[in-house]
Amino acid sequence: MIDSSDKSFEENFLSYLYILRNEFWEVNNFINTLKNYKPFVLDIRESTPIQNALNITVVISYSRNFKKSYGFNNTNRINAELTKYFTKEENELHKTIISWRDQEYAHSDAIPNDVQIYNDNKSSYSRRVVRQLLEKGQLETLKIMVNKIRDEIEIQIKSLTKC
Repeated sequence: MIDSSDKSFEENFLSYLYILRNEFWEVNNFINTLKNYKPFVLDIRESTPIQNALNITVVISYSRNFKKSYGFNNTNRINAELTKYFTKEENELHKTIISWRDQEYAHSDAIPNDVQIYNDNKSSYSRRVVRQLLEKGQLETLKIMVNKIRDEIEIQIKSLTKC
């Protein structure tokens, strides 16, 4: 449990928790949408642009909640609290997803970017190939992780709003 005698921290923290509550509700919806997307494929070359976009959405919407936020600087402290019940497997997936966000989606790291060139009779174009698509098993694990986070958020909110 986060314990602070600093009243301004508590008030700021409570506001941040309410924001996170909404953010992780949205992440949960994105996971469900991607998990149920048809046709669900694992090869990026065969995935539809919609599946690819949903994959990116899940990764970014989950990961952004674990990055430093302007307006709230204690994210490391809060993140440790929100993820404290993760299993070893869940911690590994957590690190992997944040790494994908940092390297492939949010930044242009020095890792080589794969590009596919498409040619048809009307035009040609290229698109960057996202190297990883979340598998259904990973989505199931991520859903469990998000539920653990959401439960912890509720516990934290209750502890701060008791009078």
